[in-house]
Amino acid sequence: MIERKSAARRVFIPLNYVFCILVGLLCLAPLVHILAVSFSGLDAVYSNHVVFWPVDFCLDNYNIVVQDGQFFQSYLISFVRTALGLGIGLILTMLAAYPMSLSKRVFPARTFFVAFFMGTMLFNGGMIPKYLVVKQTGILDTIWAMILPCAVSTYHIILMMNFMKEIPDSISESAFLDGAGHFTTLTRIILPLCKPSIATVSLFIIMAHWNAWFDGMIYITNMALKPLQTYLRSIVIVDASVGDSNVYLEDIIANATKDGANGAKIFLAMAPILCVYPFLQKYFAKGLVRGSVKE
Repeated sequence: MIERKSAARRVFIPLNYVFCILVGLLCLAPLVHILAVSFSGLDAVYSNHVVFWPVDFCLDNYNIVVQDGQFFQSYLISFVRTALGLGIGLILTMLAAYPMSLSKRVFPARTFFVAFFMGTMLFNGGMIPKYLVVKQTGILDTIWAMILPCAVSTYHIILMMNFMKEIPDSISESAFLDGAGHFTTLTRIILPLCKPSIATVSLFIIMAHWNAWFDGMIYITNMALKPLQTYLRSIVIVDASVGDSNVYLEDIIANATKDGANGAKIFLAMAPILCVYPFLQKYFAKGLVRGSVKE
């Protein structure tokens, strides 16, 4: 079948491509600039000659990062937090989404729980009650304070629930006829068919935990437990109010700068997400569209 495109359609398609490319370049430009600064020498950074390509290429800024033990400690905490958050979040999301994807005949309370979960998207207790709950449960100043309060998202549950509803009921019914229970049906039949949805939710969870900084600031006082993004905020924003610390860096490594060292840390902080995203991206669109809210 040959698709006939109208004149407006023929004009819109190239303009849309140009617009998307320009937006992509605008999003990529700060990353490229930070990377260029991290590989540039002191004189080039001081004179603002660095734009999108390193000037006076050197690795001195990365030598500063190697000597920063707190950076790697925070890196490790973020890795552990993300791994635990991903495992707990996926398990809770699957266990909540599966019952609500069943028919009312199998799960009569389905409508109530759907309305209950939807209500949590509209109302919450606020920051102070949440802090008091974390404190009273005894997880304040532990890694669990950054994992358990945000362990599961209603949006993720709805996303996976609607994806599971797209699976024909005859598949589950045939498993029940063969003697399988709900747990067996979920783990051996439903979940293998939900790979796009699982990949999409996994990407959301990973990005949420890896990029979170506010909970590390209000729940954690022990510097050994500070996540990476909270640490980066302290060196990029808080240290900026103290003044220029390039003199101190010059005493350690002659060609290092504060902006270059911070750029190296920021780029290294983004590296895991840049590595993970390409492997999950092929499932992203399918999982997001098929799992979207439907009438």
